[in-house]
Amino acid sequence: MQRFSTPIFIISIIFGGLAKSQNESSIDQALSANYAPITVECPTNIQWVRPANGLSKEEVEWVSKRKVVVFDALHDYLDRLTLEDFDLHEFAHRIKESNYQNVPTLAMAISGGGYRSGYTGTGIMRAMDSRLPAANLEKIGGLLQSLTYLTGQSGGGFPVGSFLTHNFPTTDELVQLWISQLDAFNAVPDNSTAAGSFASMFIDIGQKYAAGFNVSTSDFLGRDFAYEFLPGVRGGLGVTWSGIRSQSKFISHEMPLGMVQATALEADDPRYYGYQVPSSDSPFYEFTPFEFGSWDSRIAAFTPMEWTGTQISDGTPVNSSACVRGFDRASFVMGTAASAFNFWEVEDISNGTLVPFSKRSLSQSSASKTAKLARRDTGPNGEILFPAVQLAEIAFAFKEFFNLTTPFIAFPSWPNPFLTSNTSSSSTSQGESITFVDSSESNQSIPVWPLIQPARNTSFIIAYEDGPDALPYGWIAGANLHNSYLAANTSGLPFPVIPPVNTLQNKNYTLKPTLFGCDINLTTTKSSDSPIVLYIANAPYSAYTNYTWTGQAGAFDATQFNEIFVNSFNQLTQGNGTLESDWTTCLGCAVIDRTLDKIGMQRTNQCQECLQKYCWDGTYDQRTPAILDPSLATNPGLGYLEWNATSAL
Repeated sequence: MQRFSTPIFIISIIFGGLAKSQNESSIDQALSANYAPITVECPTNIQWVRPANGLSKEEVEWVSKRKVVVFDALHDYLDRLTLEDFDLHEFAHRIKESNYQNVPTLAMAISGGGYRSGYTGTGIMRAMDSRLPAANLEKIGGLLQSLTYLTGQSGGGFPVGSFLTHNFPTTDELVQLWISQLDAFNAVPDNSTAAGSFASMFIDIGQKYAAGFNVSTSDFLGRDFAYEFLPGVRGGLGVTWSGIRSQSKFISHEMPLGMVQATALEADDPRYYGYQVPSSDSPFYEFTPFEFGSWDSRIAAFTPMEWTGTQISDGTPVNSSACVRGFDRASFVMGTAASAFNFWEVEDISNGTLVPFSKRSLSQSSASKTAKLARRDTGPNGEILFPAVQLAEIAFAFKEFFNLTTPFIAFPSWPNPFLTSNTSSSSTSQGESITFVDSSESNQSIPVWPLIQPARNTSFIIAYEDGPDALPYGWIAGANLHNSYLAANTSGLPFPVIPPVNTLQNKNYTLKPTLFGCDINLTTTKSSDSPIVLYIANAPYSAYTNYTWTGQAGAFDATQFNEIFVNSFNQLTQGNGTLESDWTTCLGCAVIDRTLDKIGMQRTNQCQECLQKYCWDGTYDQRTPAILDPSLATNPGLGYLEWNATSAL
């Protein structure tokens, strides 16, 4: 099908739109009318580059006020639990005595995994929301309100960006706004409020290109995602990542601080068919509403998110009359965190034999097991690859309209604010631009890196993973969590010891919520500085949710969402307590455990028994695991074929 207007028509609109946007008096109006960033006079009271020797003043102040709000939510959550011999009144008194500074810093990380992780991760968030009566009844409601931080990457960035730019509604409210029945990878012929046509999205991209900025597939995919996940006209065209700070629930500290993560490429990274892929130690960058930058020692600096896109050298703008606003479009930030075009290309060119990674979709044998999915191109081992036809269409459009080759448009490029005149071995810190890829390509699909920086002092992390890496049926093997431990240990960062994949699977830790790090001797720091991690990997409880990560590009209706959400709820509550009656109470013990030391309280006997039951005890089982093909946890007798006969998924 021909989806594109003629290049002459496109370019004429591009330049017409550019001229109009430059004449707007209001920055917000200009950004809402045109995808091109705009230039303004540089302010004089900005620290353009901040060394990474702690959190920014803005984040410190915001988190301090967030702790007061978290305290109330956490108190209500704990009050609903059946905690024996735990003096909640004394706990609250000691927290208040610290001026709320000892309120535990809780966080959640949602993995890469396309629409799979985006939707099932949203289901886990829904299950923890105190605004859902069933969540309070099953004693997990309030955990969402108790989070200080929420991170995502790739598909996990969809809910992070969507919840926060929509001012943190309930999940059920948000999903109604998504209009998710449309297939995002098959854009509508004509632009609408629900989806962008190829022509309209390339007009947007062309405006940015005409303004002198690099463009890439991340611009296109980000604009495509935006029509579903972002608020506002034209797919949230004017919504910026720094603009999250203007949301009323951000101002009142009623939502967590959200961020996404991406990995930067370096000059010596390996190449396949002309495409770079990251090394295992390539630096992570984080994108918060306050700042953009990296804790990695090769960069160790941050710049204000609002002014990204500005050319900076040696810590000051190159041109004081040309500082940039609007480069940080929320769609582009989300597209940057999901930048895997290089892997998709290499997978397709090599027919699935090179650069496998945790975001890869299911095997063909799994496709026959998974309901109502479009057939995809497959590799020699049955891997379902990103559709080659659609990759070719996107590449053709960039070549036709902008004369840009495929390797050039494979990566999002951000002007490098950390450029210095000093010599350095770090190509990232010295290049004029920074190119990014999805951090799943570094084999760390769960974005825990921002959360384990000592400056954030995170005490409890919910690490949710749905990047299918256990072939042939596309469940979760656990490699990403183990890899994060290895990287944290190498870098001296606080994290629990995570056993290798064989142990994780043999002990069923990828099928049921499991705690790591309860024993401080099983952490990298061997102290309470390391957080306790709750690991949850997508698994079948009431539905077989191992649909492909493209998942028909997110085309799900309300009934299908309900099956996903009920499955997530059953997983987090252990079947409303029918599988493990004490699980939700024991989860509460883990949530507050690191705080007890700080305020001079002891674990109760009940919590000690709980943590022994649900935490990894440090033993290993390294036998070769069986093929991961689980049945429904709440109804093991219901096989896939029988379930599929009545399922909406």
